[in-house]
Amino acid sequence: MTNRFDHSIALVNAAAGAGIGSAIARRLLAEGATVVITDRSAKRLDKLAAQLVEEYPGDRLTSRVVDAAAEAEVEELFASVADRHGRLDVLINNVGLNQLSPFPETTLESWETVLHTSLTSHFLHARAAWPLLRRSAAPAIVNVSSLASESPAPFGEVAYASAKAGVLGLTKALAVEGAAFGIRANAVVPGLIWNERLTAGVAPEYVDAYRSKRLFERDGEPDEVADVIMFLASTQSRNVTGQTVKVGA
Repeated sequence: MTNRFDHSIALVNAAAGAGIGSAIARRLLAEGATVVITDRSAKRLDKLAAQLVEEYPGDRLTSRVVDAAAEAEVEELFASVADRHGRLDVLINNVGLNQLSPFPETTLESWETVLHTSLTSHFLHARAAWPLLRRSAAPAIVNVSSLASESPAPFGEVAYASAKAGVLGLTKALAVEGAAFGIRANAVVPGLIWNERLTAGVAPEYVDAYRSKRLFERDGEPDEVADVIMFLASTQSRNVTGQTVKVGA
């Protein structure tokens, strides 16, 4: 495997979730990066960090429990990155929260929670990372959206679809403003990506609705999303910005 990220500093949030985050972190480490992983679950994060340090040098991995939608915690996170590394080369925004509810029954509290977690978190991370990205020779942001952004299932995704569509708008705006500083911003739109918790807590009809949209007769895999993100985060895509790439859709 090539070391596209030798000497790079990367941060991945929601790293210990359903599979995509951990796949991204593992690939970055495998390709030479020094990686900061965050998650709001200390238990999941500790488990992932323990697995990763068995495979890769521990001095290239830092883990921090962070609520990605909490402004003060995000600001503190990037202050620590600045103190330790002085810059940031790659930011992967992987945070997302879906609370299924039919539109007429969606409460304002649920709407605000989903938008704050799934969209505002991306804004907070990009804003806090901006000065550190400007110090990089090859800065890149990759935001993880969702197929729900353009083709939501008819099972109560109004808040999630709105938030993830907002991620795509944010990505384009970051690309426009970032161009003056060499900061690239792109997005990936995963379709149905298999993980061990895929069917937990949701009706089978919800999963079936997304499976019906696939062109290939199988679910996507986290590593396939990571493959695309590695390209968008690396200098192989040095003239690609403001773009959206679907995976498993």
